[in-house]
Amino acid sequence: MYHADSTRTPGSSGRILARWAMVAVLACVAVAGCASGGAPPPAAPPATTPATAAPPATYSASLCAAAAQFQTAANAIVQLDATKVGTEGVKAALQNLGSAGRNLANEAKEQFGPQVDNLNQAIETLQVTTSGLSDQNSVSAKLGALTASVSGVEQAAKPIMDSIRTGCPSVPPVETPTAS
Repeated sequence: MYHADSTRTPGSSGRILARWAMVAVLACVAVAGCASGGAPPPAAPPATTPATAAPPATYSASLCAAAAQFQTAANAIVQLDATKVGTEGVKAALQNLGSAGRNLANEAKEQFGPQVDNLNQAIETLQVTTSGLSDQNSVSAKLGALTASVSGVEQAAKPIMDSIRTGCPSVPPVETPTAS
């Protein structure tokens, strides 16, 4: 009997392509989520800023640390090699992003109320999506949901991160995917 479908069994090149596609998509999502076309300008606010606007120096050390933790977790997803870390590594990176996002939300709630609500909702969606990952097949099957969840967290954190960057030099820059 002719088995033309034998190249499509689990473990085939399609599975490897799915892994690489996940890495590429998550990397692009992470970069797009924290960078809107480029790095934010390092310039200080214009001198005409009203006195009621909070100067960058008003961010607490704990908020700056939470923002740095969040950006580090987002950058880890950009550099994630799913073929090396496997399902558990992918799951851990996504859980780290969620944990860092919750920490950011807790520290930012006083200054960024509505944005924090959006971030918490996005983190909940990421947590639900991540909890269903059990093996490489589930990662591949949920690639669209994972991408949407990561993108949701990144987009929800973007207004907070953009503001915090102006007053927290400890926040690492957004990393972009490197060519292999």
